[in-house]
Amino acid sequence: MTTISAVILARNEEHNIRYCLETVRWCDEIVVIDMESTDKTAEIAREFTDKVLFHEKIMAFDNAKKFGVEKTTGAWILLIDADEMVQRSLASRLRSIAGENSADIVEIPFKHYIMGDWVRHTGWGYTPLPRFFRKGKIHFTETIHGYMHKVQDAKVVRLELRDEICIYHFNYIDSAHFVEKLNRYTSVEAKRLYEENIPFSYRRLIYAALKEFYGRYFVGKGYKEGARGFSLSVMMAFYRALTHIKLWEIYQFKDDPIPARYEKIRNKLLTDWRTTKP
Repeated sequence: MTTISAVILARNEEHNIRYCLETVRWCDEIVVIDMESTDKTAEIAREFTDKVLFHEKIMAFDNAKKFGVEKTTGAWILLIDADEMVQRSLASRLRSIAGENSADIVEIPFKHYIMGDWVRHTGWGYTPLPRFFRKGKIHFTETIHGYMHKVQDAKVVRLELRDEICIYHFNYIDSAHFVEKLNRYTSVEAKRLYEENIPFSYRRLIYAALKEFYGRYFVGKGYKEGARGFSLSVMMAFYRALTHIKLWEIYQFKDDPIPARYEKIRNKLLTDWRTTKP
C-alpha cells in the first residue's frame, strides 16, 4: 500500500495549525517541524502526531523543509504550511494518483486569501505549486521561494485549475502582516544577491520595483481587484526595492557595522563631556 507523509513547518502558528492538521488526517504520517515556537503550536501538534520535531529558527523558513522531508517514512510527501488547508476532494485525488503510480510530482492549484478575500489576479490566482511528490523526486536548495527542484527524469502532472481541488492558503491577514513577512524575506533575498556577487545600483533598484508593479498591476490585472490589487502591487514593488536597499547596506557597512560606528560617535560625545569643563 502506498504511504503518504504530510510535512508541516511552523513557528508560532497556534491560531492556524489546528485547521491545517484536521485536513491532513488522511495521510499515513504527519511530521511537524517546530521552529522554536513560543506559543502552543507544538502542544496542539502533539494532539495529531507524535512526530513533532524541533529545528532552530532560521531566517528563510522554507529551507528547513528539507529537514522535514528527510524525517518522513512515506513513499509520497505532501508539503503544506500551517496556514493552509486541504479539501476532501483534493485529498481523494492525491491518494488516487499515488496509488495509480502515474506521476512523480503533482502541481496543486492554490486559492490565496490575502487581506480578507480570495485574490484572483495580481500575480497570485491559482498558482499551481509542486507540493505532492514521490520521495526522492525533488531536491532542495537554499534559495528562498525557489528551494524545490525536480530531478531530471521526474514525471510532472498539473491538476486542473478548479476550486474543488485547491489548497486553501490563508495568507497575509492585513498590510501589517505583509510588512512583517516582507522584512524577513527581503533580508534573505539581499543576502543571496550579495553571495552571488550582484552589485548594488540605483538602476537595478528602480527597475526591479517598477517591473514588479507593472507585472502585478497591469500584466497580472491587479486593477481588477480595486484597492486590494493596487495595494498588493505597491507593496510587492516595495519588496523589490527594499531587497536592493538591504543589498546596499550589506556592501556599505560590511567592514564598518552601524552599531560599531554609532559606538564610536557615542564614546566621542562622552569623552567631550568628561574632558570639557562646563
